[in-house]
Amino acid sequence: MDSSNHSPPLESPHAKADSDLDNRSGAYFPRRYLTEFFDLISELDSQIQVITYTDFSWRETDDFAAGYPGEWQEWQRELKDGTRDPEKSYVVVQYDVDSRPERTLGLLHEPSHESVPANIMIFNKRVDRRHLKNTGELRFTEYPLDDRFLRRLESKNFVIGYHTNAYEQSQFATDIALKLFDRDVKELMERFNIQFFSAHGGVAGPDGKNNNALPFHPNWTMRLKWVHNGCSPKFDGQFSDGGHNSPKRNPKGRDLREFVRKFQPGKRYRILLHPQYYDVEYRRSPRYAGTRWYDEMLECCEKGKSLWDGVREREQRKNWFSLQRWIARS
Repeated sequence: MDSSNHSPPLESPHAKADSDLDNRSGAYFPRRYLTEFFDLISELDSQIQVITYTDFSWRETDDFAAGYPGEWQEWQRELKDGTRDPEKSYVVVQYDVDSRPERTLGLLHEPSHESVPANIMIFNKRVDRRHLKNTGELRFTEYPLDDRFLRRLESKNFVIGYHTNAYEQSQFATDIALKLFDRDVKELMERFNIQFFSAHGGVAGPDGKNNNALPFHPNWTMRLKWVHNGCSPKFDGQFSDGGHNSPKRNPKGRDLREFVRKFQPGKRYRILLHPQYYDVEYRRSPRYAGTRWYDEMLECCEKGKSLWDGVREREQRKNWFSLQRWIARS
């Protein structure tokens, strides 16, 4: 697939009927949950700035296993000397494209996304996770991406990175996995400007190890930055919608709006999203149903109401108080 002439369908405020369940499989949130967030960020550009990993002050010899301490020190220095605005909150948006890449493409085509650059982590080859887990056999699935469209996003400060599943592909043999990692990165570099990678969760091996346990080969430490799941730069706060159906994740504390309400000036945050959970066609999550924020969010969507007005009003008040403090200092 290499067509950039794609227009996403208009979204209905209502979820589809049960006969469309297959089309909505795994999509538990309306796309509006994110697009209205992007609109909010655009409105509050004097308070919130979206950045990508390319905006970090990376050091070639920094210790990735320790969370890139040199980069973090440089970030703090830039806030103090005014290189970066200490009155702004800084946000990194990362997408792990684990499945249903068409939903990622649909989201990226939304007009509200143009001013919100994301870090898009993709597989080189997608493993059929369920088949591997149930049978132990390796099988790949279709994983259609629009390379031309993604390269156009790269020219607009979006980032395409490698979502490594090399350990799964090797069927949990480290020496083979390192070779597959090398192959994957080289093949992706022929298509995109790959500078960063994130480890996929995926299926754990017999020893309990997963893709994030794969050693970072010295051949790549000077060319790639490991930014999530295993090694990561530092943040003042992080949000993830990963493991939606995991019993270890409490639905009550997973409202993105609550996370955004906690943004503070001069702080750096990361929002990790899996776009397969968001679509114009969605269905109520059996696991999240009964959670107050989730039920209220879907009710607002079904009634055509804004999902982010509460956050918008709070941020506007914060901006007013910041202005008054600035006037008082002057």
